[in-house]
Amino acid sequence: MCVFLYVMVKMLLVGPYCLKVMEMYQFLIVWSCWLLWCIATFFLSNNKIRLLYSTGLLLCLILLPYQVIIIDLPLNVCFIFLLLYTSCGVIYQKLPIKKYLFILFISYMYAIYFLWRLTSPVLNDFAFILIAVVSVFLLTQFTSKNKYNQIIILITGLTFGQLLFGLICLNYFLQYTINYFHYFLILFAVLLLVAIQHSWEFVIEKIESIVKVIEFKKRWNS
Repeated sequence: MCVFLYVMVKMLLVGPYCLKVMEMYQFLIVWSCWLLWCIATFFLSNNKIRLLYSTGLLLCLILLPYQVIIIDLPLNVCFIFLLLYTSCGVIYQKLPIKKYLFILFISYMYAIYFLWRLTSPVLNDFAFILIAVVSVFLLTQFTSKNKYNQIIILITGLTFGQLLFGLICLNYFLQYTINYFHYFLILFAVLLLVAIQHSWEFVIEKIESIVKVIEFKKRWNS
C-alpha cells in the first residue's frame, strides 16, 4: 500500500514536467501498465497470482524511467527486472518442451523484426508497433490455452527477443540506437489485448450460465 501511494504521489508531482519532455507513446506505456495493474489487482480471483502480477506491474511502473549501462550496453532497469522475473517464472512453471520452442520462436522473430526496422526503416513508429502488436497477439493464441501460460510465454519471448536484439546491436556498435519504449509499448499493448480477451470470455461464460439457470427454472416451473 505504501508503494502504491508513493507511485501516485510521484506521478502527480512530476506529471506536469513529464508532459513537456515525454512523447505520447511513452505516456501510453505508463498508462497501459497502470491499467494492467488495476486489472490484476482488482479483477484476478487467484490470490497468489494476483499478488504476483500486481507487485510485478507496480515495480515496472517504478523502474520504467531508470537506465543503466552494463558492458557498454544500455539497459532499462525495468527490462532487467522483467528478464529476471520471467526467467524465474519459466523455471517455476516447468513448461513442456513445445512451450520453450514457442518462446525461442517469438524471441527470434522479435529480434529479426527489429533488425529489419534498423536496416530498412520503411515504416513509421505507429505502423511498426501496430504490426508487431497484432502479430504477437495472434501468435500468442497458439502458444497455450491456459491464460497464465500465455502471459509467461509472451513476456519471456519478447524480453529475450529484446535481449538478443540488444546483443546483436552491441556487436555492431549500434547499442545506442536501441529504444526500449518500443519494447514496452508492444509488450503492454499485447498484455492488454490478452486481458481484454479473457475478460470478455469470462463475461460471456457468466451470461451463458445465468441464461441456462433461467431456462432451467422456467422448465421446472412449467
